[in-house]
Amino acid sequence: MQEATDEKLLDVAEEFTALNQTDSYQTAYRHWRKREKNPYAFSFIKNPKESAFSENQAVVSSTPAQAEQSALRNLGILFGTAFLCYLLIENLLDKILVQAARMIGVQIETMYWGETHYYGDDLTVFLFSAALQILKLLIPILMIGLALQMPIWIAVPLPVKHTRQMLNSISLMMLLSVGLGSSMTSRSSELEKYRIISDAVGADDHWLILYIVFTVFIVPLFWELLFHGAMFQSLRQFGDTFAVIAVTSMATLLTHNLQDAVRLGLVTLSISFFMVRTGSFLTAVILRIIHEIYMFALFQIENYEMLFTLRWWIVILFPCLIGLLTIIVLTISEKGNEENVNPNKDYLSLADQFMIFSTTLPMLVTIIVCILLFVMTAMLA
Repeated sequence: MQEATDEKLLDVAEEFTALNQTDSYQTAYRHWRKREKNPYAFSFIKNPKESAFSENQAVVSSTPAQAEQSALRNLGILFGTAFLCYLLIENLLDKILVQAARMIGVQIETMYWGETHYYGDDLTVFLFSAALQILKLLIPILMIGLALQMPIWIAVPLPVKHTRQMLNSISLMMLLSVGLGSSMTSRSSELEKYRIISDAVGADDHWLILYIVFTVFIVPLFWELLFHGAMFQSLRQFGDTFAVIAVTSMATLLTHNLQDAVRLGLVTLSISFFMVRTGSFLTAVILRIIHEIYMFALFQIENYEMLFTLRWWIVILFPCLIGLLTIIVLTISEKGNEENVNPNKDYLSLADQFMIFSTTLPMLVTIIVCILLFVMTAMLA
């Protein structure tokens, strides 16, 4: 019996199953992994009977673990490079663009140390801030998308398999946003985007509305395209647990404020978990937007000293009470119906996967730069 098992064809890409995904997704994902000369896919075929070995690159690997190792390194290099571009745009390019704009007579200034603030004409500050927010997300998204060449229906799967899990996730995100936001809005550097709105008291209403819509709806979409689009989908070939932890860690590292890191880390972890449970990228976008809506509302409430007023109870706590009841009801009714077991076999341990992924040179440099930024912002706070 053991001899028959050993003679069985081993095809790690063909054996892969993504939880809560459609059959068309599964087929397309396996095809992407088995595509010829795809350095970012963990694909290994072994037929002992014919002594045939093949891997997704020109170099032949003798074991699945070696093929997995190679794909993890290539993804670490790709994502590390993309995040370095993000950091350069956020911390260096914006200063260069401000100087260039001032040279041609545009009224805008910025702080060169500490938290990023822009000063000047209201409309100019709006447009400049919006352009930088999109640019620092769009460039890494394009870099990752062009390198992975993953079909759009794999990178952003839309069908929702478990509607109840979607409702559950929305309820939890409301509670999480209020719990984290109530104690952290006053210390958040990430909410500079909302302070711009509060400072622009003389701006036209239609520009304020446009900026609010952009900040609350458009930026979260780009953020999720970066972290829970092709990046997350490519990492789940090593297991959903690895993908969830890796994406959460990367999103947390890119913050420069301890309170923001805790808040965004927990939010990203929750979004990743429920995206797997529902099977849909829409879950990630909806939850991120809900969080931004709550953070904007909490910031405005704190800014205008409306804490614990009637408006506080109606806008913040009442929906959360409804959300809590929804979680209880849906959890009880859904018990025993979830698809929880990941059938895929791991060839490397979780610790080994993270060690290989995070010690590639670009990823290692990204981690070091992010840690230095954490220390600098803490010292200048």
